[in-house]
Amino acid sequence: MESRCYMVKKVGFLSLLVVALISLSVFTLKGFGKEQRLDNKGEIDVISEKVDEVLKNQQDIIKRLEDIREQQDVIRVRASRR
Repeated sequence: MESRCYMVKKVGFLSLLVVALISLSVFTLKGFGKEQRLDNKGEIDVISEKVDEVLKNQQDIIKRLEDIREQQDVIRVRASRR
């Protein structure tokens, strides 16, 4: 009798788990459908803005590295004089 009760609980739990997974997958698929409806033009504008921002950041980093190299050269010259 106890094994029957255990099996009923197990089946009930598994069915609840399956229902939860199915409902989550349905909501997930609906969410992905909404994201894909965006305008391609809007996406391209966002991407180009991000690319411009990355390029500007890279240029700033290059300028900083050049300044650091100049400072290192000055430090090396001073160190060699000692």
